[in-house]
Amino acid sequence: MNTLGNILANYNNAAAARTSSAGNSAGTSSSKGSNELTINDFYKLLSAQLRYQDADNPMDTSEMMAQMVQTQMIQAITEMSAINLEMYAINTISYASSMVGKTVTMAEVDEDGKFTGETTTGTVSGILMGNNPSLYIDGKEYSLSQIMTVGEVPDSAIEDGGDKGEGDGNT
Repeated sequence: MNTLGNILANYNNAAAARTSSAGNSAGTSSSKGSNELTINDFYKLLSAQLRYQDADNPMDTSEMMAQMVQTQMIQAITEMSAINLEMYAINTISYASSMVGKTVTMAEVDEDGKFTGETTTGTVSGILMGNNPSLYIDGKEYSLSQIMTVGEVPDSAIEDGGDKGEGDGNT
């Protein structure tokens, strides 16, 4: 029996032959100009697999169904991942936008992105949108990851690291 890899190679060779013989006519590939396989491509592969199968060793229908289910699962996971990335970007931009006009304390970092031990407190005057939105305080650009506090926080809370220290830790 031909493997899926062999069938894919046969399909690609046949598609290339059709394209060259038809003078590069449009519509020979249903993969939307990308490297992803669509369900139509799967059906074409399945058809080729059935056409070229060994007569003495016919294809198992359970294997065919498993391949179809795997294709659909991969497609669904890919779509969910894209949606999750879009939602993360929207949430990040929304969070950055909510910082405008708020007093924040930012960690100062060196050129390697390591904390220098210094902080800057000020009011966020604006944001720069993008993959990683930037906040502006007194004309200086900061990353969202540099936010230490939002609003007026007592110095004693910052010195304690935000830990109230209540109790002895034994509960």
